[in-house]
Amino acid sequence: MPDSKIATRHPIVFLVEDCPVTGLLIERTILHEMPSVRVIWSYSVGEATTRAAGLPVDLFIVDVMLPDGNGLEFLWRMAVEHPTARAIVMTATPLPEHQAHTAALGVLHFLEKPLQPKALINYIRSELGSVVDAEAEERTDFQASLKNVTPADIVQLKCLTRADTIVEFVSDEFIGRIRFEAGEITNASVGAVYGVEALHTILSWKQGHVREFPAMDHYERNIHGSWQALLMDAAQRIDERRTVVA
Repeated sequence: MPDSKIATRHPIVFLVEDCPVTGLLIERTILHEMPSVRVIWSYSVGEATTRAAGLPVDLFIVDVMLPDGNGLEFLWRMAVEHPTARAIVMTATPLPEHQAHTAALGVLHFLEKPLQPKALINYIRSELGSVVDAEAEERTDFQASLKNVTPADIVQLKCLTRADTIVEFVSDEFIGRIRFEAGEITNASVGAVYGVEALHTILSWKQGHVREFPAMDHYERNIHGSWQALLMDAAQRIDERRTVVA
C-alpha cells in the first residue's frame, strides 16, 4: 500500500556573508537547531547571484556590506527572481534610516551584529514556518515575502544604499523612470508627465517590471527635497486617492 504521506521539501536558506567567522556561526547554528534545513553560503553578491539562479530559495540571510556590492541591492534583484522568498538583513553598522524604514519596506527583518544565535534561530523559524505548512500557499498577508515588493520599496532601497542610477518601471503600456544621485531622488518622468507628479504616479503602480540603467546622461533636475519627505508625501496622496475612490 503506497504511503499516503506527502514528502516535505527541505527548506533552503541562502546566506550571503563575507566574514568566515559570522558565516560559520550562522551555518552551524542553523544545522544544529534545524537539521532539515539546507544552507547555501556565498561570500559575495556576484557569487550569490550565480548560485541562486534557479534554486527554490525560501529565505535569504544577507549582510548589507559585501566585497562587491550591497546586500539591499542584491535583495531587490532577488525580489524579481525569487518573489516568494523571505529575507533577513544583517549589518554591523546600522544606519538610522535602515531601522526607521525597515518596517515600511515590509519585506525585511533587520538584525544587528554581533548576532545572538537564539534570536537568529527564532527569526528563521518564524520565517520558515509556512514552508512546511499545507495552507501556506493560501496566505497573502505574509509581510516578509519578497513578492510584496512595491515601487516604493525599491525606491527606498535605492535611497538607503545611496545609489547613483536610473530605475525604469514598466506597468501595462506605461514606462516611468526615476533617477537617483547619492540616494536622493532627482528626476522622474512618465510619458509627458515629469517631476513629483510622475513620481507619485509610479509609486501608485501595483504591478509591472523593473530595469536599471547607469546614470550617465545629462539631465535637468525636476525633483527637490529629501527622499523621506517625498515618499511620505506620496504615500499620503495615494491613501487620499484610495479614500476618495472607496
